[in-house]
Order: sequence, then structure tokens, then C-alpha cells
Amino acid sequence: MFLLTAAVWLLCIARRPYASGSYDLQLAASALSLHLSKDAIITFPGDARWDDLQVRGASPRISPDYNVVVEVATESDVQTTVALANRFNIPFLAVTGGHGWTTTLNNLSYGIQINMRKLNTTTLGQNGNTATVGGGTMQYEITRSLFASGKYAVTGLGECVSVAGPLLGGGHSLLQNQYGYSLDGLVSARIVVASGKIVEASRTKHADLFWALQGAGHQFGIVTSLEVKTYDIPSNWTVYSIIFAADKVKELFSLINEFEEPSAERSAKLALTGLFVRIPAADPVNPVVAYTVAYEGTEAEAEPYAARFKALGPISITVSTDVNYVELYTVTGNNLGGQPCRRNQNIAGAGVSLPTWDLESVRKAFTLFGNITADPRFNTSITLMENYGMQGVRAFDVSSTALAPEEREYPILASPVLWWVGDDAQTTKDAYAHTRAMRDALYTGLDRTNQKRHCYVNYANGEEDRPEMYGHDARLAKLIKLKVEWDPKNRFGYYNPIV
Repeated sequence: MFLLTAAVWLLCIARRPYASGSYDLQLAASALSLHLSKDAIITFPGDARWDDLQVRGASPRISPDYNVVVEVATESDVQTTVALANRFNIPFLAVTGGHGWTTTLNNLSYGIQINMRKLNTTTLGQNGNTATVGGGTMQYEITRSLFASGKYAVTGLGECVSVAGPLLGGGHSLLQNQYGYSLDGLVSARIVVASGKIVEASRTKHADLFWALQGAGHQFGIVTSLEVKTYDIPSNWTVYSIIFAADKVKELFSLINEFEEPSAERSAKLALTGLFVRIPAADPVNPVVAYTVAYEGTEAEAEPYAARFKALGPISITVSTDVNYVELYTVTGNNLGGQPCRRNQNIAGAGVSLPTWDLESVRKAFTLFGNITADPRFNTSITLMENYGMQGVRAFDVSSTALAPEEREYPILASPVLWWVGDDAQTTKDAYAHTRAMRDALYTGLDRTNQKRHCYVNYANGEEDRPEMYGHDARLAKLIKLKVEWDPKNRFGYYNPIV
């Protein structure tokens, strides 16, 4: 009876403006609270914590419309909230890191935010080969927890992202050249599916759902916990931070292409990544390429690879040696204090996956980037130019997961990333135009060869068609069939939907 009362009041809330401090909202919260765990929290607009719970890594541009936040503390809390929402057709969205930048998230209206952050546990298995991770766990939490036991797992690229979010769409990583993507390390998962039931999925239990979770997981449920593979940390890292002037762009990306050739002698412990960025101390006029050569091993082991970049004549070289895995995120600029982890700032991107760097396209994109970032509104922006390595990724059968086959074929992950302050409509319009122009410039070489465009689903901005994100082969049809089976009303359809 209490759950019904709460649902009725929440339904009313979802269909009319909020009146701060009203008696009926207090009653709704009280009624629902009786069916949640003691540590769960219900927050309404006007409450002291409301504004903090709306902050995202890409807000105000991405701002799903919530009328209530339920901070769940147990798996049962997730079930209860989903069951309530389903009974009265109230939309909902699960949130942990809040760094998804796709515009499709804005389609949620008058809904419930299911905040997962209290489900933030990491437990190493007895054999040390797996860890069980709560669905609200962040990258920095799992990294530090496992590091204390001499272990790591393949997780996201930034400390401020969740463990589950990147994994469900793929999960690029500095470790992917050794162990594959984050999703390749998934052993099992517990999911609240659209019916409100808890389902355990693995290669032996609900195998089709497990397959779908690995690459299209946002579409099929709320992951309350994951079991992931863990590995012994073999050594510390050596990281070369190298800055190249504009006149070295062609030579640099020609060299990077050589590392992706089938005949290349590239260690699985080597990760390459770079940025177009403005660093006035390096060049007060033009953007530069800030490139990272990261190697899991000693400087002596890394030097033969770094030497090839040094030979190009960079502006500067900084070498960090004996970098442990926790420190690695700071050295590479992916720690909690880095710009990618700043919240409540406008951010827009447009993912591009490529089989090789087309030098003419790269040069065109670099010129565009220079023009865009000459505008003070966008001068802190970057363009990601990532070649983390594919040896571990390609060790997995392309049919073993729902991940688009192009994601295992194309070694390059790129994206313009524009930041700007405020919510000016013209600035937002300009940002979209700039990201499209950069995306199209990088795709020029691909388009000339008539190869199909592919965008990593976690970098998609909401404009892409479904085959571009989920694959141009038959797997999209299989995903749609599974979607009908597991989520016939498309309750999980706000993150780059497949139907």
C-alpha cells in the first residue's frame, strides 16, 4: 500500500511543476522510503543537495530532466525504484560518473534519476583473478583498491568515469594492447532488467543478454555489480610527454601509422596517444601536438620506441620514470584534477574511428583546430588522437561480443572535444558546427576509399545512425531482437538507442 501511495505521488510530481516544501512531496518521500534501505536518499528540486546531483561532466548542454533523485544504496533499492517507475510509466536514468555527452540523454523528461554512487564497492576474489565491483564504482576507486593488492583491471581512461559505463560500450584503455577492451574482461554481471527483476548474466547464464551487454549494455538494464578479470601489476611505467610544433604534424602521424602496420615490431606494453592542444608556453601562436609514449616497463625498454619520436625534432621532451599505475593517471593528465574531469562545463565531441591516419585529413583537421581554438570561447579545447594498440583487442573473436566489428578492426580513436563556459545559444550552435567540421575532416581519407564510417558508441554525440555506432553487419538485427525480448517498451533507450 505504501509503495502504491508513493507511486501515485511520484506520478503527480512527474506531471506538474514542483512546489518547494509542499506537504504532498514529503509524504511521497516518506512512503517510498519505507521500501528503500536505510541508506537510500530521496531528493527533490529545492532540497539542499538537488543542484549538486544535477551536475554532469557535460552540463548544462546535457541536462536530463529529473523531478526526483533516488540515491540507491542496495540492489533492492534499484529494483524498487524501477518497479515503481514501470508501474506508472515514469522515465528513469541510472547515473554514476555523469560524463556521457550524447544529446539523446536530453530526451528524458520529468523522470527519476537513479543515482548509483552508493554502490561503490570493489572486492578482490579469493583466487585474485577477478574482482566484484559495484555498479556505482568510479575508476579511481577500483584502481586504488586493486592497486593495494598489486592488481589492476582493464577500466576506463579517466579517473572520474565509472567502471560500468565505459565497459558497457567498449572501454578503451592503456591496457587494451595487452588484455583487450574493458568489456573483454567482463566475467559476469547482475542486472536489473526492464521488468524490475534481477538477472545474472555470463557466458553460461543468459548468454545472449551477456553478449549484448558487451557493446550495447546501456540498452538492456542497470548493472548493479560486475565481475571483471584482474591481473598482477608486473612493473611500473615509463612515460614520455613530447610536444611537437605544427610543422611536424605530417611526419609525426606518418610515424604513428608505421606502428600500426602488420609487420611492425610493437610491444603489447606500448600505448600511444596524443592531443591537438594550445600550449602558449610551447607556441604562443599556433596549436601543438602533445604526444604521449607510455610503456609498461623501464626507460631502457621504452627508449627504442621513444627514440623514433625524438628523431623528429620535437619542441620538448619530458620523461617520467618508475611511474606506478595509480600515478599513471596523473602523469597522463587523466586524474581527477585534469580538465576532462571538471564537471558542470559545456562539452561536445564527435567520435571518429579510422583504419589509418590519412595525412591530408590530419593536416586539414589540425588547421581547423587552430581556427576554432583561436576563438577565446573554445581555446581550452582539444582533439583526441589515440592509438592505444590492438594486439590484445584482436585476440578476441569479433563475434564474441556485441561490440561493432569496426571497433576491433580500426586502431584509431579520435574526437574533437570542445569546452566552453555558459549556456549561450549561439556558442552552442557554433560548437556543434565545429565538431562536425572536425569529424568530417578526419573522415575525409576514409570517405575517399568508400569505407564505412564508424563511431565508438561512447564517443557518439547523438547524430550518428545506428549502424555507424553498433556495426554495419547482422549484429544490429540480433541486438534489436534481444531488445524486444528484454526491454520491449524501450525503458533503457536514452543512451544512443538501438530502436
